[in-house]
Formats: sequence, structure tokens, C-alpha cells
Amino acid sequence: MGADHTTAIFATELILLLFIGRLLGEGMARIGQPALFGQLLTGLVLGPSVFGVLAPGLHQTLFPGTPALKSMIDALSQIGILLLLLLTGMETNLGLVSRRRRAVISTSLFGIAVPFVCGVALAYALPATLIPIPAARLVTALFLGTALSISSVKIVAMVLMEVGAIRRDLGQLMLATAILDDTIAWVIIAVIAGIAAHGTVSWSTAATSVGGAALFLAVSFTIGRRVVANIIRWTNDNLIIEVPVITAILLVMLVMALTTDMIGVHTALGAFVAGMLVGQSPILTEHIEGELRGFVLAFFSPVFFAVAGLGMDLRSFTDPTLLAYTLAVVLVASIGKFLGALAGGRIGGLSGRESLALATGLNARGSTEVIIASIGLSMGVLSNQLYTMIVAMAIITTLAMPPTLRWMLARVPMGDDETKRLEKEEAEENETVPKMERALVYLDDSPNATLAAQLAGAFAAGQQVLTTVIHLPAPEGAEDALQRPGLETVVLAARSVLEQAPATKQNGDSAGSAKLKLDELVQAKPAAAANVIEKEVAKGYSIVFVGIDRPLSDTGQRFDAQLATLIHAFAGPVAIALNGSRSTCEPGNGLRILVPTGGTAHARLATELALALAKATNGRLTVLHVFATQGDTDLLRGRARRQGLSVLVDARRLGKRSGVQVEALTTMNSQPEIAIRRAASGGRYDLMVLGASLRLGDLKFLGPGSETLVRAISIPILLVAQ
Repeated sequence: MGADHTTAIFATELILLLFIGRLLGEGMARIGQPALFGQLLTGLVLGPSVFGVLAPGLHQTLFPGTPALKSMIDALSQIGILLLLLLTGMETNLGLVSRRRRAVISTSLFGIAVPFVCGVALAYALPATLIPIPAARLVTALFLGTALSISSVKIVAMVLMEVGAIRRDLGQLMLATAILDDTIAWVIIAVIAGIAAHGTVSWSTAATSVGGAALFLAVSFTIGRRVVANIIRWTNDNLIIEVPVITAILLVMLVMALTTDMIGVHTALGAFVAGMLVGQSPILTEHIEGELRGFVLAFFSPVFFAVAGLGMDLRSFTDPTLLAYTLAVVLVASIGKFLGALAGGRIGGLSGRESLALATGLNARGSTEVIIASIGLSMGVLSNQLYTMIVAMAIITTLAMPPTLRWMLARVPMGDDETKRLEKEEAEENETVPKMERALVYLDDSPNATLAAQLAGAFAAGQQVLTTVIHLPAPEGAEDALQRPGLETVVLAARSVLEQAPATKQNGDSAGSAKLKLDELVQAKPAAAANVIEKEVAKGYSIVFVGIDRPLSDTGQRFDAQLATLIHAFAGPVAIALNGSRSTCEPGNGLRILVPTGGTAHARLATELALALAKATNGRLTVLHVFATQGDTDLLRGRARRQGLSVLVDARRLGKRSGVQVEALTTMNSQPEIAIRRAASGGRYDLMVLGASLRLGDLKFLGPGSETLVRAISIPILLVAQ
């Protein structure tokens, strides 16, 4: 067959796999099943079981199985495996495992050990005709045992979302256990593949594979974590080509996969761990992650699962003996996993009902087993019949899981603590500050710059937000960015906060999350180009702190020209320091902060930011609400008071969740600016955080009320404008 024909047939295969795979995946999604089942079904329909029976001649033409075509489709499928493992690793949150580590570890270990042993025993009971290399039956048994024992974290998460249990204590426990299952699975598979690659089973081979995997994991989660984070950060900040971060992530994955292959374990471990390290990067924005996920799910995922379906031959089930063995595989997998997880849950301190629900939920297999089976088939340690049995088991157990889990969860009532936690998490979904990832600090040499630098440093350390400092202009003789006073002030403020609360859980992270070091947290950028600010704000910042001498023009509501350009180019909030010459702020002393709030979106953002600063500095927050009514009737007063009380209750709830003492002040005045000015001058406050909604003209500018107020206030102000 000519090369041109080979390319044309390959393209035709891809068209069929993609089109039918997405079509059937859509159908499965619409009936509440994983889309990957539709993609697997595509392989079955186009494979020897259906298409090969209905139109054998045409099937042979489109899927001839020649070495060239087979190598091309296999290469694409292998890349698909690595990319799917990369995504799985990115979605793996080991911090979740640490929250209930006793129950998670015992459930995962017993839930793996029992079906693993049963799967190995079953492999030794199978006839030699089902074992591709009878002399290496142990390797086949190890692969079968692993495939029968692992839960799929993606499928578990999807089913939990479908049944509305993803946030429940049991849902989180299932997800954490599935995460640990997946992590253990790829270590086991890497070791088994390393053993199989040597063609013989020996203690020295096993020890080499285990040692190589352990060394790789140790280096990855120490030095590797920081290296990967720096690569992503540098790429995002310095390259101007399209999607540079995605290219960097793919290179990291390929290098780590190649590394594991070179040390004698499977590339799957390298891709999975690469995903975990990428997922821990502090600046991996949802936009970048979404682009990568779309790239993988749109092309490689349907092709891989469709190719996996092509490897299945349902004609095997016409043999009653093989059908019986398939049922045995399903029963061993289901009963072994159920009993193991049930025992692990009880040992981990869960109640009987909780353990039953957990054991039920962990019986979903899905994508993980398909990938494991594909690896075993490609290595020649699984026969086509065993491969078909494993994939059939994955489909059957996953289809059975949603209705049984829904039935079990209905019999496990929620406790008071769980109900309160769910209410708290639902409320936190509407908060903005905890979702911030990066801050930009724009400074000159003015007192306002000192104030902005102190507040930005406290915010960076308190929220674990990566912070970049740009100092304009650079002081004469300070060629090294680290010598610039603005950066030094940010670093000192951040260090003060970190030293005060070294064990504080930041930004909602669990105790198992890695805390950024000071040199990772704050960095400086040179300001050589005139338009450096406009270029910099396009790199994915969540908030900008500004400290310049005269941020507002002398007349009107306009900003300084360069600041106006920054605000116009940046879609997020800009926190502008004012009255810095009157500041006595010291992050280590605890700031006394005043926040006027009227219940608007920009006022709520100012409250969140003030709470973050108060928490970081062990300070206190006073929330002021002005009832601005023009009437004098009881009806108007009552309505205004109810509105105000609702706003203050919300502020106090935010404070309680943040662990900050919040004092509420109320007053009634037809001119809120006057009441706010009086409160600021009458109290002993270190800082006012004021939210302002910007007006849009040729450039964004302050409204007249906000402009009048900031000019009238004498205490330091952090104006949060958006």
C-alpha cells in the first residue's frame, strides 16, 4: 500500500473515530452516563464485533491493520494515555487526602489489597489459553489484580456530582480515597511494567523498579515542585507567543514521562506526577487549564477511548466459558472492592452506614481501568480476551454505581457539623478574594508607595498570592531589582506576616498544602519599557496594588495618565493607596480598618479585601453602613434599617469565616459621604478600605461621590476601584 493511501486511510479512521465518538459521547452524556462510554462504544461499533461482521470487506479496507497504520494509531493512542494521565494528575488534590487521612488511607489500602489478591488468585485459575505468555503468568496476574482493585477518580467525581453528593462529607471521603487509589495505581503499574520490561520476574528487578519509582517521587515532590512552578511562571511572564504555558506543560509531561522510562518504570507514572505538579502551580489559571483540557478532550480523549473499544471483540462472549470468566471478573472486582473498602472504612472509624456507602461509591472503575488494560495489552501481558473482560468489568461496575450510591446516601443522614460546613461553602462560592492567584504591585518612591507596598506584602503572605513588584522609576544606582525600596518593603511586610502565623491555613488550603516560601511569593520586574505596565497586566493578574505620588489629577475625577491607562487595560480590581504620608501602618502591629459598605458588589469586594488585611495583620475591622433616606416616615426608616442589617449580618458572617473580629456601626444620613467622613475622623483607624465603581468614558474615572469622599478623608485610604 502506498504512503498516500496510508495517510488517507489514517485520516479516514480519525474522522470516523472522532465524529462517531463525539456523537455517541453526547448521547451518553444526555442520559447521565460518562461520555467515555460512548467513545468506547464507537470502537465496538467500528471494530470486529459489529462493523467487521456487517461489512467485512469495507471494514478490512478502512481498518486493514497494516504495520504502518497500526503504528500510527498506536502512537496517537499512547500520547492520549499520557495526556489523560496529565489531566488526572492536575485534578488530584492530595490536600483532600490529609483531611481524613486515617479513614482515607485504611479504606484505600484495604480497598486495593483485597480485590488485588482476589484478582491475582483469579489469574492463576484462568486457563493457559487466556494468558499471552504462560511463563510470565505472574506479570499478567499483577496487571489483572491492579485493574480489578482501582477506583477511577474521574468517574467517582462525575457520579458524585450527578447525585448531588460531591460536597458531602462522604462524597469528599470517596473522592479523597479515589485520589489515593489513582496515585497508588500508577506507582504499582509503573513498577509492574518495569518488571515486565525485563522479561523476567526477580527480586532484584522488583527492587530496582520500586527504588526507581521511590527516587522519582521523592525528587518530584521536593525539587520538582518548585522547578515546575518556576517554569510555568517564567513562561507565562516572558514569552509572547500564543499559549506558551500549554507548550511548557506538555514539555514538562514528556520530559517526566521520558525520565520514568529511563529509570525502568512506565511513562504513565511520569505523566501522572507531572499533572500533579502542574496542578499545584500557584499561577495555573482556570483559563489556561480550560484550554489544555479542551485540547485533550476534543481530540485525544475520543481517539484513545475509541481505539480502546476497537481492541474489544464481543464475539468472545459467544463462548459460554469465556462469558463465565467475564462474570467472574466482574464479581471478583465488585465483591472484593466492596468488602475491602467496607473493612477499611470500619477500621478508619466510620459508622456501618458510612462504610457501606463508601464501599458502594468506590466500585466505579471507568477510565482508569481502560488505561491500565490498554497498557497491559500494548505490553503483551494481557490477551485480547482478558482485555475485553477488564473493559467490560469497568463499564458494568460504573453503570451500576449511580443508582446504588444514591440509594445508600439517602440512608446516611447529614449531621449538624456537615450541614453548617455545606452552608459555609455555599456562601464562600460568592467570595472573590479567596480565588485570587496573582497580584501586581506598581510603585514609585512616594509615601503612597510605602503604604501600598506594606498592604500588598501583608496581602501576599496572608492569602499566599504570588506577587510581582514593578518600581517606577528605579532609584538611581539601584540596578539590581532586589535593591529597590518598594520591593524591600513588600518583602518585609510579607515576612512579618509569615513569621507571625507560620502554621496558618491560607486561602482555604488544607493542612497538607505546600506553603510558598518568601522568595517564591514575591519577585521584582524591571521597568525598562515605557509600556511595561500595559504589557504586564495582560499576564493573568487578579488584582493590582498601586502606590504613586499623585494617583488623582488635581481637578476632576480623572486618574494620573499612566494609572488611567493601567485601569483601562486591566479588567480586575485596582487597589490604590492614598494619604500615605499620614500612614503609621505596620503590618506586625495589627491594623484597625474602617470599611463603608452599602451592599453593592464593589463594597463587598472592599470588605473582603479589608478582612484579608485584618486577618494577615491580626487586626480589627469596623464595618460602617449609612442609611441614606430622604424620607421621615416609619415605613422608610424600617425598610432602610432592614437593608442595613442584612448588609451588616453578611459582613459579620464574612468576618466569622475569616476569624476576624468585626464591629458594626450604623448611622442615618441623606448624604452618606458626610457620615463616612465623620466616622473616619472620629475613630482611631489606621486605614480605610473604600470600594468604588468606576465610570466608563474614553478612560475609566471615579464617580463624583467617590472622588469627593477620597479628597475629604484625612486617614490613609486603600481605594478598591473596578
